[in-house]
Amino acid sequence: MLVMEIYRSIQGEGSLMGVPTTFVRFFACNLRCSWCDTKYSWSVREGGSWETLSPATVAERVAALGARHVVLTGGEPTLQKELPQLATLLKAQGYHLTVETNATIFPALAVPLIDLWSLSPKLPSAGSGANYLRHPVIEQFLHSLEPEHQQWKFVVRDAHDEQALRSLLEAHPLFKERRLPIIVQPEGDAALSDYPAALAWLAERVRDPFWDQYNVRVLPQLHVLIWGRRRLV
Repeated sequence: MLVMEIYRSIQGEGSLMGVPTTFVRFFACNLRCSWCDTKYSWSVREGGSWETLSPATVAERVAALGARHVVLTGGEPTLQKELPQLATLLKAQGYHLTVETNATIFPALAVPLIDLWSLSPKLPSAGSGANYLRHPVIEQFLHSLEPEHQQWKFVVRDAHDEQALRSLLEAHPLFKERRLPIIVQPEGDAALSDYPAALAWLAERVRDPFWDQYNVRVLPQLHVLIWGRRRLV
């Protein structure tokens, strides 16, 4: 497995925000989001470096850090072919596992091994002229996961993003029918100069009656509020 870093911090995003967590960050991503905060995971040219580690070695390093919650992230962790083996080892040791993914790859063998899939399809601000949505893969996750094993996290930079998100939700009725957790958060670079204002703008958007049909919440990136764009936090 191509491992960039393993470190302990707190979960900064989603329903487990604030929970002490060990992060395993994998190298390589299949997207190139314009506002990505881990571009160093894309390539050597972007400053990336990694170790090639076996799942057993990754599990040993996770154990040394002590946190019960473990997040497998990237990059894009579903590119790692040994993800099911690592998940099996960590589950056997009693860890709660989250995978943070862009929801463009459906890793069938890993799906039942993960406690929480944090799924983050990308809206228009992620790529100028690029369409990073994979609707068939989104459907696979929607139909394969129980509600308690999924959260859908969307970075919303502007009104165009929010309208695209509405269209995505309407294209996949299970979001409404099953009241699946939907998290909207500001895009970090655009929000950093006035984070409260960025949160207030999102809060105003979700007051629209459209959102009454959905299980939506507005959340910040807690680690960005605490540490800014520092690495290993």
